[in-house]
Amino acid sequence: MSRNQLYFTILIACATGFIYLWTGIGFSCFFKSLTGIPCPACGTTRFIQGDFTQGNPFGIFVGAAFLLPIGVVIDFLRGGDRVFRAYLWAEDKCRQPLNAALLIALVVLNWIWTIYKGL
Repeated sequence: MSRNQLYFTILIACATGFIYLWTGIGFSCFFKSLTGIPCPACGTTRFIQGDFTQGNPFGIFVGAAFLLPIGVVIDFLRGGDRVFRAYLWAEDKCRQPLNAALLIALVVLNWIWTIYKGL
């Protein structure tokens, strides 16, 4: 993925997320509707909106991702590529087998917790 493709994707994804949060347009989880069990991300929106007791802790990462457009704008203004380099670094780390296994284990454990909590 090129720098411009990544930045475009970040801006569109974050704009869509902001619109979803600001308008309150809700939709049910497709995975939960289909299977009857919550998906690994169920409760993320509630967490971002401040419901820390019923929300999904993955909301921390999604909330942090909403800050990426600030970095993209700074990169455009300065002609830099910090966000792109950070993306390449994170992608490299996630491709390492031990790191990938750890991330998968965390997602599975979180999913078990989400099901147990009945989100």
